[in-house]
Amino acid sequence: MKIRELKIYGYGQFINRHIVLHNAPASLFYGQNEAGKSTIMSFIHSILFGLPQKQQTDSKYEPKEGQVFGGAIVAEVSGTGIVKIERVRGRSGGEARIDLPDGQTAGEALLREWTGGMDKAFFQSVFSFDLHGLQQIERLNEEEIGKFLYVTSMVGTDAIYKLEQRLGKEQDRLFKPNGKKPALNEKLGKVKKTADAVKAAAQAASEYHPLMMQKEEAEREVFQLELNVSEGRKKQSYLSRAVSYLPLLREQEALTQELEALPDTKCFPAEGMNRLEKLLTEMEPLKAQTGRMKEQIRQLMAKAEAFKPDGNILEKEAHIVELKEQSGTYQALINDRSALTSAIEALDEELAVLAGRVYEQPPRQEELSRIDTTIKMKTTIAELTEEAKTLFMQKNQLDEQFDRAKEALDISEIRYASLLEKAMNPDERTALEQELSNLEKGDNHQQTGQLKKELESVERDLENQRKRSENSKKRSSASLMFVLLIAAAGCIWSVIQQQWVLGGLLFTGLAAGVLFFRSLQTARDPLLEHLRRRKRDLEQELQEQTNPSTTVLQRLEELKGILWKDEQIKQMAELERLRTEQETRTCDRVIAKYEEWENERFKLNHKLKPVLKALFLPETASASSLAETLAIIEKYKEKELEKQKREDQNRLNVTDALQFEQKAASTLNLTRDDLPKKIDDLYSALIQEKEKARKLEDLDLRINELSAECEERLLLLNSKTEDYRKLLEMAAAPGEETFRSMAVQHGKREEIIKQLSWTARQLQTSHIAQALPEDWTKLEDDLARVTLDVEALEKQLKSRQEQVSILQAKLEALEADGSYSDHLHRHELQKEDARRTAREWVVQTVARDFLLRTIDYHRTVRMPKLLEKTIQFFTRITDGRYVNVYLPDQEQTFIAERADGQRFKAGELSQATSEQLYLSLRLALISSLNESLNMPVLIDDGFVHFDAKRTEKMLGILQDISAEQQVLMFTCQTHIANQFAGPVTALERQGIVSVRKETV
Repeated sequence: MKIRELKIYGYGQFINRHIVLHNAPASLFYGQNEAGKSTIMSFIHSILFGLPQKQQTDSKYEPKEGQVFGGAIVAEVSGTGIVKIERVRGRSGGEARIDLPDGQTAGEALLREWTGGMDKAFFQSVFSFDLHGLQQIERLNEEEIGKFLYVTSMVGTDAIYKLEQRLGKEQDRLFKPNGKKPALNEKLGKVKKTADAVKAAAQAASEYHPLMMQKEEAEREVFQLELNVSEGRKKQSYLSRAVSYLPLLREQEALTQELEALPDTKCFPAEGMNRLEKLLTEMEPLKAQTGRMKEQIRQLMAKAEAFKPDGNILEKEAHIVELKEQSGTYQALINDRSALTSAIEALDEELAVLAGRVYEQPPRQEELSRIDTTIKMKTTIAELTEEAKTLFMQKNQLDEQFDRAKEALDISEIRYASLLEKAMNPDERTALEQELSNLEKGDNHQQTGQLKKELESVERDLENQRKRSENSKKRSSASLMFVLLIAAAGCIWSVIQQQWVLGGLLFTGLAAGVLFFRSLQTARDPLLEHLRRRKRDLEQELQEQTNPSTTVLQRLEELKGILWKDEQIKQMAELERLRTEQETRTCDRVIAKYEEWENERFKLNHKLKPVLKALFLPETASASSLAETLAIIEKYKEKELEKQKREDQNRLNVTDALQFEQKAASTLNLTRDDLPKKIDDLYSALIQEKEKARKLEDLDLRINELSAECEERLLLLNSKTEDYRKLLEMAAAPGEETFRSMAVQHGKREEIIKQLSWTARQLQTSHIAQALPEDWTKLEDDLARVTLDVEALEKQLKSRQEQVSILQAKLEALEADGSYSDHLHRHELQKEDARRTAREWVVQTVARDFLLRTIDYHRTVRMPKLLEKTIQFFTRITDGRYVNVYLPDQEQTFIAERADGQRFKAGELSQATSEQLYLSLRLALISSLNESLNMPVLIDDGFVHFDAKRTEKMLGILQDISAEQQVLMFTCQTHIANQFAGPVTALERQGIVSVRKETV
């Protein structure tokens, strides 16, 4: 079985969900906690093996809001095909409904056949496993781990391991051969002690045994009387049941007498009354139908008289149809004639426009038609046009070259003039050279004295201005502080009086005053600053004058630089003069090329003259427009040709129209005026006459059909009438009333026969009724006699029972007199209690022995093959680190052999390796069961402790297993989802939201 689709109507958090697995052999469901992985796994269990009941733990998956609890699985079953297994709460107690490929349905029995008769617990223990098995390993010690893995190899879970442990503990709790504390050991000791006490007490009771013998004899008589009463009651019961059949026998006798009193109706036909009613029911409609048909035939024949067609029009049908078919062509000719006339006029106008685009005074049409528009003329014009275009481009290039040369010449002349202006005149250069000569000879003492006097004057002015500035600041500060104090007092008063507007204005003025006061303190006097700068400049200049060597050297360098710069300007001016002469020569060369261009232009005009003459163009026409002119002329000639064609077509249309008019006149005597309308009217009349003829033909056909049908109805009516006569004849009835009376008698007779048949069946179903004697009327007397005998036996039984009670009372009195009764009673109670405990111990012992025999059978028969498969899986998961797994003799555990030869018991392996051995055993068990049960494998987070390498190996094993049976995995581990090679269905807490690798 392979699951293809999950249709969840309502299960847990999923409502109306549809999950498609397609044909993938292995699929993985990935999602976080509470995403619904365990819900889907439980859903598969519930659909295959039954929905959980209210008291079961899985009932938590029932929808909380009243939706339908259940769903369906679409699966592929070997030998059957695609089936749908549906199970919902409330329908047939939640039983499965299976829709088969052939459209039939099946139920729970077929599903159990497919699942091999297993229940949910067995499926979960073998084919469906999760973290529970791994967590069991974590909770066990070293000795218990091996035994747990061993019993897991049997049915996939630790159920046998737990059962064997529980049976052993329960067996030891009840009895041990040499024990004292077990329950059965204690009870056997107590029984031995009370037995000794009973023997001692019995010796003291001498009268007890005779009474006991009398009591036993009385009890035997009571037993025999009880047997006799029982036999009497059985006979009484038999006779009572036999008497209960007497009413049936009496009724059978009465029905037989009544049947003999009725007349014999054996000749009455079977179902005679029904056949009579049926014939009468069929004959009445036939009579009515034949009458209606005769009336319809009469009406149709009267209507046919009104549809006789006009024979003259029908005789000319061929001519009318021919003219009708050609009338469209005739109308088109008339329309084309008008259209052609308009087109010819439009072409005349277009020809005039084309001629006007080329000529001011167009030549005659014949001359234009003779203009040469051959390829030779087009080639000549193309060459002339190309040559004119070349000359035009040369002219543009010459203009550009001349403009560039002229521009360069103007720039050069401007630069030359500018350099001449920048250069010194001879007098100025002579003065600088003289100053340079003087500085090289001595210094200037008079200039130093003037600088000192100016410095003293600036110092006096600076001191006076500083004093005036300080006095002005003091006066302004005092006035401003007085105003600020008044404003502050006004602010305080406004706050006290709650004059907020006035207070806000005063506070704003106070803040502005403070800012102005700060700016006044930091303000500088511009005149004072100017005097300070002038003092610094004079001091620096005086210092330079007092050091004549430095100042003279600086002046000397300055004069030399000015003279050198002037010399450079003169050299640059000379270079610009030479460049101006070069640009002048360039302009001369461009002017010479202009003369060559004029010569080429003259030659081109000479070639143009014959072409212009051939095209009837003036000599002033431009060569560049010749191609366009020739194209217009060529188009003119095309339009002229088109005009001639339309004129020829117009003449042909006139001829065809005239022929059509002559034909209409000769065949139908129709004139030219409004000829198409006349033909249409005549064709409409033809259609009407043909319609009359068709209707007349339909009426004749309908009359014939009704006549034939009427004949059939008459024949059928005659046949039914004959059947009616034969039916009366069969019953030997002269008329219908007699027939009906006989039918009533026959019905009574049939009813009595049915009742007799029912009575006979009731009597035949009972062996008592069949065994009754022929003289069954004496059964009631026999029953009365047996009843009296039973009552007498019951009285004797009661008397003997009273005697037994008296003897029992005497024995009890004797037992009450001594300790014998107490000891005996206590002894019997302890014996019974010991027997119960012994039976319980025997049950536990037999169950444990059977379980151990089953485990031993599994060890000797199934384990070798299972162990071989386990070694393959375990070696592959551990990547060859472990190469073998052994099962020691007389031990319920496993030994794993590593590749280096070291061996470890199952309890000595690491946690993850123990889990890998556990999974290898489970997969080997699944592989062995797959030979008979091909069920899907469900794994929920079985690799949480595996490293990346062994996880990859495990996924590879599952991919190989999926080739033979389907594997469905559930995980919340992202790395497992990324490594999985098959389709992965991603889940979130609200349902399915996305799919990776393949649409699911």
